[in-house]
Amino acid sequence: MITLRFSETAAEDLSFSVSPLLEAAHSWHVLTAPGHHALHVPWVRRCRRLPAALRRRIRTYGFVVADYVPAFFECRADDHDADFPAMLASVRALPAERVAVELARTLVDTTRFEGAELLGDPTARDAALAGLRDSDEARAARLAEVLTDPTAVLAEALAVLEDYWEAAFAEEWRRIEPGLYEAIARAGQRIAHQGVLPMLRALVPHVRIDPARRTLYLDRPHDHELSVTPARPVTFTASHYVWPHVRVTCDAPWPLRITYPALPPTPSAPAPADRQELLATLRALAAEPRLQIAACLAERSRSTQELATELGLSPSVVSRHLQQMARAGLARTRRDGYYVLYALDPAGLERVAAAVSGLAETAATVDTSEATV
Repeated sequence: MITLRFSETAAEDLSFSVSPLLEAAHSWHVLTAPGHHALHVPWVRRCRRLPAALRRRIRTYGFVVADYVPAFFECRADDHDADFPAMLASVRALPAERVAVELARTLVDTTRFEGAELLGDPTARDAALAGLRDSDEARAARLAEVLTDPTAVLAEALAVLEDYWEAAFAEEWRRIEPGLYEAIARAGQRIAHQGVLPMLRALVPHVRIDPARRTLYLDRPHDHELSVTPARPVTFTASHYVWPHVRVTCDAPWPLRITYPALPPTPSAPAPADRQELLATLRALAAEPRLQIAACLAERSRSTQELATELGLSPSVVSRHLQQMARAGLARTRRDGYYVLYALDPAGLERVAAAVSGLAETAATVDTSEATV
């Protein structure tokens, strides 16, 4: 259990950030197990179009982010002026020992072994390697490589991430970055109007809050109790691709950080009146004569008599169809001398298009039958 205690001045002891480097790492994690990330299936589909050689490298070094996402991906995550190359350069400049600890944590059961323990205790290292060899020889070989030359492993992994960024994720980051900043602004509004603890409850539904003790609890495999203070502040990093996880960094020497899913506000379900209006619009289109009339009116305005002649229908039949379309908000009229001309109403068509598009987007997010990259 991770326990965070907040003071009365908690709003001054926390901050928010976004990080292109950390977000790229989380999106890479999605590609290692797409079946667990239904929300991000569209991204998995897009990445199928990456060059085959890059996809193989993404799989080969996927162990770096498959289970534990190393804290070194959080380098300069609080620097709003740092871009992806600057953050990547900061990771490359880290001491080899710190890199080795984080990479080791991606390969071993951290409830049994800590990365630092593997570096300083030959007995623990040999036990970890022996345990892996019994179950996964390739993983054991990778751990031996990490403990022997962590800088080389890191260089290869970062080269993969850099190529992945340039091939695909830089464009994706430009798309999602504004939404992440909007999520931060919403969190700030909650703090201003409700206080820190109500904000936390809305921000991270996974956690438990004890308002009386001003305490936040996160279920994790190890126990850690921390007080959030000016000397030990906490940063909440907004992420789209971390969903459905909440990532917590609380071990020295890394800054205290909670990376949380910052998703767009859930669209509200249509009110009953809206559903009835949509149903009336769909019914007004669900007949061949009315679809034919709509096609004619899409070209230009027409009178009842003109439509009757063009479609081979009687004026009275065309008039009834037009009246139904007008009631459903699909057609409108204007007078031109002696004639009443009908035209399509774009607003009615846009309502139908938006409803169908919303269904398609929802269906895409729940399609979990995608193969791994």
